[in-house]
Amino acid sequence: MRVRKNGLCKPKFTTRITRSSEVGKLNSYFEQARERIKNINWESNGMDKPSHTVLVTEFIRRGNTFLDFNSKDNNRRAVFNAAEIIKFDRPVHIKEECNGFVNANVDWVTEYLCTFYLEWAYVVDKKLPIALQFHDLYDPIIKLFERGGRISYHHNELVCGKHAWPRNSGAITRELSPQDIRDEVLDALDNLQKLFPT
Repeated sequence: MRVRKNGLCKPKFTTRITRSSEVGKLNSYFEQARERIKNINWESNGMDKPSHTVLVTEFIRRGNTFLDFNSKDNNRRAVFNAAEIIKFDRPVHIKEECNGFVNANVDWVTEYLCTFYLEWAYVVDKKLPIALQFHDLYDPIIKLFERGGRISYHHNELVCGKHAWPRNSGAITRELSPQDIRDEVLDALDNLQKLFPT
């Protein structure tokens, strides 16, 4: 990714924050985010799928791109609160709302990510330039949850199914190419596994 000296580059993100036409009709990013989380079936925790690996990898890639602009520290956590990093004050009720949407049985990593996503959507609605540029920062991980994937920390790794990534995302190469995470592309990838199981 090329960075201009006197401005921010535009990441090559391929998806929008919306998932369905119904959500797309809502007026704000925060309302869209809240609706997405409310609609996740937390009881659905399906088999490990190829699309899950793509989504976690793309989430980490976007996170590193964001942190390249906002953090000089190369010791980074893959799971982070973007609103906190840019030091933007958020209403305390957002976390309470999130707790009402998320199944009590999910682990803390999932709960935190949903809260961070809601808070970031709130910041996007305030039209801060950095938030508008990275408006779909959390989209891959929320899409993972929508598709039945889950993540957790185990020792020094971020784990999804049988795959793992370093807990410190700064250790992950910046050479990763943007992933196409449209649902039709992910569905085709998962269907291919059904036809040719390993």
